[in-house]
Amino acid sequence: MAPNRRTDQKPLGRPDKTDQDSRPPEGSARTTTERAVTARGLAASVLQRVTDEGAYASRALDAELSRSQLEPRDAALATEIVYGSLRVLPDLDRTLSARLTRDPARMDGFVRATLRTAAYQLAHLGRLPTHAIVDESVSQVRARRGPKLAGFVNAILRRLAEARPAKPELASAMVLPDWVRAALLASLGAERLGHLLAHGAQSPALCLRSEGAPRDQVLADLRAALPGADIEPTALSPLGILVRRVGSPRALPGYAEGAFSVQEEGAQLIALALGAQPGERIADVCAGHGGKTTLLARAVTSSGSVDALDKDERKLRAIAPELERTGVTASIELHAVDLSVGTGGLSDTFDRVLVDAPCSGLGTAHRRPELLLRLNADDPARLGLLQRRILQRAAGLVRPGGLLAYAVCSPMREEGYEVAQAFAAEHPHFELVRTAAHPALPPPDADGVLQIGPWLTPAGAGPDAYQLIFWRRSP
Repeated sequence: MAPNRRTDQKPLGRPDKTDQDSRPPEGSARTTTERAVTARGLAASVLQRVTDEGAYASRALDAELSRSQLEPRDAALATEIVYGSLRVLPDLDRTLSARLTRDPARMDGFVRATLRTAAYQLAHLGRLPTHAIVDESVSQVRARRGPKLAGFVNAILRRLAEARPAKPELASAMVLPDWVRAALLASLGAERLGHLLAHGAQSPALCLRSEGAPRDQVLADLRAALPGADIEPTALSPLGILVRRVGSPRALPGYAEGAFSVQEEGAQLIALALGAQPGERIADVCAGHGGKTTLLARAVTSSGSVDALDKDERKLRAIAPELERTGVTASIELHAVDLSVGTGGLSDTFDRVLVDAPCSGLGTAHRRPELLLRLNADDPARLGLLQRRILQRAAGLVRPGGLLAYAVCSPMREEGYEVAQAFAAEHPHFELVRTAAHPALPPPDADGVLQIGPWLTPAGAGPDAYQLIFWRRSP
């Protein structure tokens, strides 16, 4: 789904007269006229930036919240509205389109964002009074776009309010564009897709990774310091800790001292599954900011080394400060290299090579639901070709008898499975490894692909969706 571009500011449909007696929403400390920014207005502004301008939701939201100085309760509401709306956007658009007489893509951007966020609240946030949702949404549009468009919004939302469920409930599943759903169904099957969509409807917890101290100690310290927060160990990674309602992770007790880092559970499992051992030489290809690099460096200890490769030198600069903060002493070398072009002079001297390749990121869509707005149907295949080029050159870094791992945070066949098939056909001296990669993980599927995802835990609250494939180079 391509972002909608603002092309026309004319109102759509048949607007009723503007409600001149709109009451201020309940739960707000001050009325709209007493402050320029409200949770709902801020959420609509952020959603407009994401859908119309291609902004990243997290960055746009953080920037708006920093400027607004909303109280924590209102900031939490704005966050819930933004991410909740993005996770079910196709359903919201279908609901609105049924009540419009013209193409919604021609609507004023802020008006459309306001309608979308209000429709989400009416459908899924039962604790919020109907009149508060409608009245404040109308007031925001009146203040920013004038009475004519406010009247239009009022008319549409009154109709939606009449059809509001008696007991609105949070969405039970993430809603995907039709082509994404069809492609994921072909890639995962119905059961795994069901787990992924149910997982995607939830607001994800922040995942931490314990560093030098045992996880139980880090858990105990966090619980003692934050008695009102939800703090639990992850189900699969032996290093992971899930936390909610804790604010910025950098402000948590123990962060400055290097007790933990921030890393999603699936990403932890990818690095752990590589099986790095003390004294080994490891290559972390497409290392990014080095989340896996630092974990691998701890595994090889001071007797080993890790080479981190990425085409973006700015990302690589984040690795050294993290090593210092967490007290990791392994030797690290950084290489600003584009593996789709060459290896920067590196040769086949590495015991293990991890390729965490650039991909569509669909396995992380519940964290970054705006991805669904940016992807086109041909993107997975296009990215698969890029992954093939990177994997081809990364294979040249593996020593005889060494291990090559290829991972993507996407469950699409065009990215994981089909890339692996092409690689195997072109590299007969690499043998597919079919055994379990880590005690916390099951063995790969029959096709040799290890599918990591929320279906691996009984509660369906497991890691993001990844594909992971291993090969051993012939001695």
